[in-house]
Amino acid sequence: MPDSVRFTETMAGWVSPAVTETHEAAAAVGRASGQRASFTLTMLTPDVDRMVADPEHRSPAFGLVQCPALHPLPLRVDDGHLDLFVDVAPGVLHMRYQLGLTAVDGVRYRLNGYKEVVRRRWWPTVLTDTTTLFVDVAADGAPRLRGILTMGPGGVTAQGLTFRGEGAVFGLAGIVRYLAYYVRRCVGVYLGPRRAPLRRPDA
Repeated sequence: MPDSVRFTETMAGWVSPAVTETHEAAAAVGRASGQRASFTLTMLTPDVDRMVADPEHRSPAFGLVQCPALHPLPLRVDDGHLDLFVDVAPGVLHMRYQLGLTAVDGVRYRLNGYKEVVRRRWWPTVLTDTTTLFVDVAADGAPRLRGILTMGPGGVTAQGLTFRGEGAVFGLAGIVRYLAYYVRRCVGVYLGPRRAPLRRPDA
């Protein structure tokens, strides 16, 4: 049986209809107008070794998205996945979130987000990079919302406590290999030269 891993992640932040602005500017508009958004996702990696070998490093994602600007009730994640550490440029990795959302009235949306891992400073910024998600939401292919979701230190701790594994050594073997891959990719970036951030979801 392959070693599998799952964990749960919760992020929250601000979004707005300012889809032609930068994510930072759109989030500022959302904060000023009180347009909050959040999600709680469970990432499931059925086979850690296969995920690591996959060029997209893809794992299915399930959960709920809260976004009153779209619908007053939670949106169900029907078709979601996380691509963990995709190479988009030398020394730049993206953690890509692609979530198909369905409201209780059947209206569908698409949330695309990415975290950008890059050595922007002389010191490592891994905690900021891996807890800042730039998001865009569309309906019928038309942009609807843009903003930023984040996770604080408490959220990072809570996420770490949700890790569960199945397989060898009571499931610990898969967790260790998953985290070793995570650390190895981050170390490769932050021990390398400084780079200019791309901040482009289609990079």
